[in-house]
Amino acid sequence: MSTPMPACEALAADPARYIFKQLLTDLKEADLYEEKSRLVTRIGGYLGALLECDVITVEQSQAMRSETHVFVWGPEA
Repeated sequence: MSTPMPACEALAADPARYIFKQLLTDLKEADLYEEKSRLVTRIGGYLGALLECDVITVEQSQAMRSETHVFVWGPEA
């Protein structure tokens, strides 16, 4: 079963965020830990850019970063 990422899915549903959608898809399909770790870093950078441009809020950024963190490292990390 996949870890739910509702905030990430909501952003990915916006057609203007097609790069984020592709990064999220790549993360979900990644098999290797190193690849997942690299993608979480890229997603974090993308979210930082959206935050700086006032496209998303701090709360949204934190929620999405938390979701991707749990997806890769689990809730106990």
